[in-house]
Amino acid sequence: MDVDLFVPELIKRNWAWVDLNSPCGALPRWIDRAGDLVTDGPIVWSTPDDAPFGERAYEVPPGTYPVFVGVDGYDEPGGTRYDVRVVFIALAGPEELATAEWRHDQAGLMTIEGYTCLASQKATGFLTAETLGRLREEVLSAGSVHRRGPWPDEVVDQESGLNVMLFPADDCGLGVSCVELVAGDGELAGLLHFSYGI
Repeated sequence: MDVDLFVPELIKRNWAWVDLNSPCGALPRWIDRAGDLVTDGPIVWSTPDDAPFGERAYEVPPGTYPVFVGVDGYDEPGGTRYDVRVVFIALAGPEELATAEWRHDQAGLMTIEGYTCLASQKATGFLTAETLGRLREEVLSAGSVHRRGPWPDEVVDQESGLNVMLFPADDCGLGVSCVELVAGDGELAGLLHFSYGI
């Protein structure tokens, strides 16, 4: 089965389990393919300039992985605002994802506010303060928050193709947690990051 069709249904089928194990609210209204993440090591989903409790990195093999986002929308002056509160990285194909065990990771408390960045740790090393400022301004612009994607996705190292992906998020201060999808051989098959009110 096509991963673009499979992953949204996988998330929908398992959302009740996620909410039971770490209350995260209703299923996002939309689950969309956001693009691909190119990585060569540990990946992080965070607000880079607002991480008082640090960041939780997940070790993954080098590669290019499909990224999906769970999006909610609500009316505000100027139009509908869209916020991303779920990010899913498919590290394996549908067959492995279908049989993977879901495990809630409670390694620590992280927070996000206003926007988030998904990238490998090595990619963030190429991300200058100037570039981050420009991308942050872009993702928080009225044009960005009032559309359901696409959002900034920028290659930060031309040689390796490493990229960073930014998404608008609720600006009230949120906690972040993650569910690991673990295959039968013990390897990660997927990661489901989600935000929740704190």
